[in-house]
Amino acid sequence: MSIEKNFQEPIIGNPNEIEDSSESELYKSSKNNIDVIYEKYSNPEERVAEIIRLLDPFFKHIDKKILSEDRITEIRNNIETCSLAKDKNEFIEKMMKTLKPFFDIKEKNADKFEETIAKTMNEIGGFTEINRLLSYGKYKSIIHIHAPAGKTVDNKSELYRKGMKKLADIVKNDPEVKEITATSNLVAEHQRLFKKIGFKIEDVTDEFKREHFPREKREIKKASISREDFLNIFLKSN
Repeated sequence: MSIEKNFQEPIIGNPNEIEDSSESELYKSSKNNIDVIYEKYSNPEERVAEIIRLLDPFFKHIDKKILSEDRITEIRNNIETCSLAKDKNEFIEKMMKTLKPFFDIKEKNADKFEETIAKTMNEIGGFTEINRLLSYGKYKSIIHIHAPAGKTVDNKSELYRKGMKKLADIVKNDPEVKEITATSNLVAEHQRLFKKIGFKIEDVTDEFKREHFPREKREIKKASISREDFLNIFLKSN
C-alpha cells in the first residue's frame, strides 16, 4: 500500500493477506468486504455497481483461458441480479455464490490468481510494475516501493535484485526523486534485511495504520533511504 493515498482493496479478499491465507480465510475476507459495501450504500444498484467497479481490474488482467469473456459477462449479470435481494443476508449469500469462480481460480490456478491480484493492486494503487515482485509509485520527491504477493513465484531473490537495479536506473534519471520508501508488514518482518542494505526503519503511528492499513492485523513499519545512498548501493549491484 502506498503511503501517499488511501488504498481501496479489490473485493476478492484482503490482498495484504493473500500470501499467507488459506482459501477459507480468503472467503471470509471477501465476505466481510461485501458486508462493508452493503452498509456503505443504501441503494441496491449502487452496491452492485461498486462491486463491479472493484472487480473490473481483475476481469481485465485475468488470463482469458482461465476466465473467458463470456464467463465474465455471466458473472457481471449475476452480480447485477443481487440488487434484487430483499435483505443483507440474502445479498451476501447470493454475492458469495456469484463470486465462487474466483475462489475456484485461487484453488486450481494459484499462480495465475496471485499474478492477477498483483496486477489488480498495481492498477488500483497507481503503481508502475518493474517485474512480478516489484512495483513503485511516485509522489512529489518520493518513490514508494510496493511488493506484490509472491508466494507462487520462483527465483524471488533474483527478481528482487534485478528489480532494485532497474529502480536505481529510474531514480538516477529522475533528479526530482530525493527519497525511496517502503511501508508494509514485509518491512516489519524483514527489517534486518532492510537495515543491512542501507534503509532506516521507523515505526508508524496508530492513526497512520488505521488510515492506510485499516484491516491489517500484523505489524507495519516504514523503511526509507536517501537518493544518494540508494544509488550508491544499487547502481553498483551486479
